[in-house]
Amino acid sequence: MRSVAATLRRPTFEWLTVTLLCVSLAVLAAMEGWLWRIDQSVYDSVLATWTHPPGDDVVIISIDDASLSEIGRWPWSRRTHAALIDHARDAGASAVVLDVLLDTPSHDDAEADRALAQSMQAYGRVILPLTQATTGTQLTGEVLPLPLFAQSAAAIGHSQVEFDTDGIARSVYLWEGFGAARHPQLALALLRLVAPAAARNYPPPPVGEGLDHQQWQRAQWLRMPFSGPPGTYPHYSYRAVLAGEVPAEALRGKVLLVGATASGMADAVPTPASGLSRPMPGVELQANIFDALRSGIAVNLLPAWISALVAGVFVTLLMLTLLYAEARTGLLASFMLAGLAVLLASLGLRMGGWFGPAPAVLGCMLAYPLWSWRRLEAAQRYLDAELTALEREGSPLGLTQSTAGLPAADPLEQRIRIVRQAAQHQRDVRRFIADTLEHLPIGVVVIDQMNRVILHNERARHLLRAFRSEALLAALRELPWPPYVPMRDGLPDLSGFSGTRQFELSPDKKRHLLVSVADLVTESSGRPGRVIGLADVTAMHEAQRSREDTMHFLSHDLRAPLASILTLMDGYSGDPAQQLAQIPRITRYARSALDLADGLFRLVRAEGSDPKDFVELDLAGLVDSAADEVWPQAHARGIRVDVDTRDAEKEEAIVRGDFSLLRRAVINLLTNAIKYGSASSVVSVSLSAEGPDWIIRVRDQGAGIPADALPRLFKRFSRIDGEGRDKPTGVGLGLLIVKTVAERHGGNVVVESEPGKGSTFELRLPLRDLAAPRLA
Repeated sequence: MRSVAATLRRPTFEWLTVTLLCVSLAVLAAMEGWLWRIDQSVYDSVLATWTHPPGDDVVIISIDDASLSEIGRWPWSRRTHAALIDHARDAGASAVVLDVLLDTPSHDDAEADRALAQSMQAYGRVILPLTQATTGTQLTGEVLPLPLFAQSAAAIGHSQVEFDTDGIARSVYLWEGFGAARHPQLALALLRLVAPAAARNYPPPPVGEGLDHQQWQRAQWLRMPFSGPPGTYPHYSYRAVLAGEVPAEALRGKVLLVGATASGMADAVPTPASGLSRPMPGVELQANIFDALRSGIAVNLLPAWISALVAGVFVTLLMLTLLYAEARTGLLASFMLAGLAVLLASLGLRMGGWFGPAPAVLGCMLAYPLWSWRRLEAAQRYLDAELTALEREGSPLGLTQSTAGLPAADPLEQRIRIVRQAAQHQRDVRRFIADTLEHLPIGVVVIDQMNRVILHNERARHLLRAFRSEALLAALRELPWPPYVPMRDGLPDLSGFSGTRQFELSPDKKRHLLVSVADLVTESSGRPGRVIGLADVTAMHEAQRSREDTMHFLSHDLRAPLASILTLMDGYSGDPAQQLAQIPRITRYARSALDLADGLFRLVRAEGSDPKDFVELDLAGLVDSAADEVWPQAHARGIRVDVDTRDAEKEEAIVRGDFSLLRRAVINLLTNAIKYGSASSVVSVSLSAEGPDWIIRVRDQGAGIPADALPRLFKRFSRIDGEGRDKPTGVGLGLLIVKTVAERHGGNVVVESEPGKGSTFELRLPLRDLAAPRLA
């Protein structure tokens, strides 16, 4: 059998191997630029979203299709350009970039060249472009404006743009020239004219020695940011400006860039900001370069080692996560770290520095499948060993080999068969444990060594009023444990105590719990878990309190009249006449003791009634019988009892119950109404159907019940004293009997009362027979 060190050594070695492989590939991809196309795509996407507002003083004068249609075919007479420059000067424009090559004289109108030169010289703020001269594929020199124009221009600049391998224009050189980089970029020449202070940030390069003066030289490479896609800057048609359709205010103080945008003649180039739209005209590209130079915004390419460092760090972090995390977390970490690499590159671009995130993304995307493959291999080896051990131990649940299934020829099928048997055995065991817990009469909560609730039953959830594991643990900690008990993690610490400890706790004033705590010790951990049992002993407390109250009132209310009877008998034992005179008083004392005994008997009978013994009965007849029973008492006080059972004429008031108990409940309500109602008043009793319930209402016209007395109205031996009420003569069990009878029949009793306006008691019985036939 292999040692533990050998078991741990193999996964560690495999982890190091996968980590080194992924880091090496990511670093090589960064240093060698293998993924430059992906990096450029990310760069373009980010750059297209990172736009800065265009300068509000930059305007493009477009040589568009409409201008060609009205002015004529290209090339135009240079008098036309002279007229545009004169118009710009009169409008107060800041400067004009005439992005038109003026390298050949006008053969049909020599005076036109002089007119243009004079306009340029009179304005003094016109910039002209130059370009490369080529012979075949060789650069042979510079194509400059004619000397006449060059001398009249305020500056000359090159309009060259650099194209990357994928054909996208992303950068320019600020200084270029044949033999020496002496010409500024066209936008830089404009900046030197209109903002000399900003242009000092881009000085001309020093003239180096040993340069090949027969080659095109370049200096100060610049990655361009963009203000937006083509059309971001305001465009005015060349024709409209000449025709005066553009107001002078729109040109005053503006930098005018004049260039071709017409189909077929514009030097349009694809840019990162172009997206799926048309390429960007060269004149608008110059506007973007001018704004970037003036704002000091540029994109600096960071060294390749930074991209390699980011890739190496991210891959290492991912591999550390994969070493300890589960598969789903590892997959999420792979995507998150890959996305984070792109996000860091995007943030770096917004801050002016760019590194390619593709190597880091590649490393993260390779690390997860490679490590998952190795983990699956290790898991398969482990499962094979464990399945072999399970097979040797025998079939689960004591089944014979023939019942469990015969060995399969396919190893995979054999593994599946053994796993299926083990899983079924595990499910059976868990189901047995869960069913046992759920059917226990007490609540059970099992807590493991890490203070996690691993098992609990419905009774525990009900007693603790919590329905999730975390809530159960919190509820246990909030129980009022005795202060003398040592605690650990909010629960009793039974260290050094063998067996079970029990505590009687009261989570609130209405409930009492008997809590048993025992340690749960396992072989794999020295720190014990805990098993907590919960039993509701509130009923026992209520029974104890009821017994104490009963004994108290028996010792007082029952002994008092009996003692009075004995006193009267003993005091007048020698005088028969005096004894005869005391008979009414003795009768009153005896009746008081009998009423108390009857009340207790009826209460005990109501509490012990069994719904299985209930029979069908007619509530209308019951109400009439109860009213007849109390008629003598009502008549003695001059009170009229009104009975309303009209709803029972529409539908039979049939319920299942105990006739004598329900009749006694209604009699008690009527007796109270007669006792506390005003003399010569009316007590009404009604039977009505409301939804699936039958309601018996008893109303009196007495003094009413104070609001503070309502909560104790249905308690044992409770009697109410108040202004306008006679001193109570009962034993305080009548309304408790009503409440007990109502609850035993599945109903309830409520009272509404206001001092001076009488009281209304409602006995609700939710046992209406919906199938009872309706009467015609």
